[in-house]
Amino acid sequence: MTRSPAAPPADLFTQVAADYAHAEKTLRPEAPLIAPGVYQKWYLVHPPERPFTPADIAEAQDFLRVEIDAGRLALRNEIGFTVQHRCASVDIFYVCSWRDNNELWETIYYRPTGGDFTVVPRQSKTATYCVWVIPAVTHEQGAWLTYLRSRRDEAARLAYCKDQTGGRVG
Repeated sequence: MTRSPAAPPADLFTQVAADYAHAEKTLRPEAPLIAPGVYQKWYLVHPPERPFTPADIAEAQDFLRVEIDAGRLALRNEIGFTVQHRCASVDIFYVCSWRDNNELWETIYYRPTGGDFTVVPRQSKTATYCVWVIPAVTHEQGAWLTYLRSRRDEAARLAYCKDQTGGRVG
């Protein structure tokens, strides 16, 4: 017999401000970032009224290429995905790659509106995926599992690279 858990006390839910109004965002696939030894599928997450421009995307991808070339972003012979997420006053870049067969590794950058790209330092407890980014990560987990279970031949590699998702999230 499964016991129903008791409802936790209300003070555990104080992380949600009383005046918080949640809104949906748009998730859409974009052309990948390709650099020597690196293939990153690319996703955009943004409020419908504040989409990324082609210049925003190019600037972010160019920045990451410079980080890779300079060795500050340790991607070498790796495949993965990046989520470029527009928030209220900052853009966040989740740079994820598959390593050691089945592990997802991540570097997070942020850029305040009008500011510079900066890597997010890690602490003992660090923010990670929000409710709008999780659908992209979940999709990519499924796409990677499909690849791992495949023959891992050229057709499977191409299928993985083409397998992206989009829609309303959150």
